[in-house]
Amino acid sequence: MNSMTGFGGGSHSDGSIEVAIELRSVNQRFLELNIRMPHSYLRLEEGLRRKIKEHLHRGKVDVFVTVREIAPQAPEITVDLAALRACKEALERAREECFDGGSTSLAEVASLTKDWFTETPPRIDAEVCRPVFETALQEALTSLMTMRRREGETIQRDLTARAASLQEIIEKIAARRPVIMAAYEERLRKRIEKMLEQAGSSADEGRILQEIAVYADKSDFTEEVVRFRSHVLQLERLLSDGNDVGRSLDFLMQEMNRETNTIGSKAGDLEVTEYVLQLKNELEKIREQIQNIE
Repeated sequence: MNSMTGFGGGSHSDGSIEVAIELRSVNQRFLELNIRMPHSYLRLEEGLRRKIKEHLHRGKVDVFVTVREIAPQAPEITVDLAALRACKEALERAREECFDGGSTSLAEVASLTKDWFTETPPRIDAEVCRPVFETALQEALTSLMTMRRREGETIQRDLTARAASLQEIIEKIAARRPVIMAAYEERLRKRIEKMLEQAGSSADEGRILQEIAVYADKSDFTEEVVRFRSHVLQLERLLSDGNDVGRSLDFLMQEMNRETNTIGSKAGDLEVTEYVLQLKNELEKIREQIQNIE
């Protein structure tokens, strides 16, 4: 079982560049990737996305990519010889007409204008760097998944204990069923006997049993208890399986809440009501925990 919350980092270098990648994930229903990386390497982004999706299936994941050039490439210099020649000739004419004449050096031309050459930043071949990115990403993913798995194991232990608590509470509710019926029968008999005593008549045992049967049918929560027990067993199986069970657990919580509410409305018993509140409390704590399960 994996949590959706975690952090992981990785870095790798091939001697010319060093790539560092950080992954930060939080819980979210579906997988959302936000990748921030230098513009020069954007063509590698899709490959990073595919790699992450192979390992992560839910959660909001922020990916931070930084690149440091260890041996920067020199820019490309292009000289416009015609422009340079024109600048030199113009400067020499100015010398002859306004000063004493003389030759003109390249340094003098360069000090006046740089229109005769262009400096182009080095072209980066992102494909050559792909293995460096992939190695750094794999290291970051391994670190992130290790953290998510450890937190998932902690959540799993907590949920397993809560599943046992649910089983214990539902058995207490089931044990109340005959007690509730016996108490109702006693109250019904006393009420009917009192009414008949005032009227001077004797009790009709058949009528009493009929009333008890009607009440038993209306207040019978046996089916809900059976289904709840089944849900607890399913919960324990999912916790044992532990692979991408977040959505299944979320659906199961909805079903267990539905059965709990029905039991509470049918029972009409103060003690069962207290147990129902305990069930709801445990289910809410489980629901909060499973929001962070992948």
